[in-house]
Amino acid sequence: MIILDYLWAIWLGVFVIALIIEGMSSELVSVWFAFGSLVALIVSLIPGVAWWVQLIVFTVVSVATLLALRPILMKFMNRHQVQSNVDSLIHKKGKMTKACDQFNHGEVKVSGVIWTAVSQDESTPISAGSVVEVAAIDGNKLIVKEIKKGA
Repeated sequence: MIILDYLWAIWLGVFVIALIIEGMSSELVSVWFAFGSLVALIVSLIPGVAWWVQLIVFTVVSVATLLALRPILMKFMNRHQVQSNVDSLIHKKGKMTKACDQFNHGEVKVSGVIWTAVSQDESTPISAGSVVEVAAIDGNKLIVKEIKKGA
């Protein structure tokens, strides 16, 4: 078939498109598909290699490099990222100064500062005086979960 004679051009097109997409983001995802298409392009230049072999090579190389190398490179790229002061509040304990429920925000005092707080489980109200742990941060609100006594 004519199209099978030009699979190298398709792999070259996939390579270029993947690099363009990667250039528009910084997530390190499509670069691995560019690498896989480059290897498939090289395999397509070997006479007599079936199209399905090229597709398997592309898939295996792309997925393997994505799963093996992306986490390492993301850790390397984010090594200089500094957590802000607010991020340091996660997992800290505080005391509810104003109760919260699914309809009303409460307030929690953490490290001497009072913050607006909402319950991690919106259906579970947290009463004033309860000890809580900061689970996450959403904008200027702390998302907290109550620490049960004896737990």
